[in-house]
Amino acid sequence: MPEFSDEGWERDDGVRRTIVLPSDLAERLAAEAARRGISLSDLLTEYAEQGLRQAR
Repeated sequence: MPEFSDEGWERDDGVRRTIVLPSDLAERLAAEAARRGISLSDLLTEYAEQGLRQAR
């Protein structure tokens, strides 16, 4: 597994990464983002933040 530097986290407000999702999940997420009129990136960010709050 490649190692990533923490530099991106310190310098940028956003970090670009590629994620791989099962196609059916990707389609469902894209449909939900379109229904809500937001980008898929914004939807994933929202879900991640909600998950992190619940994990506390």
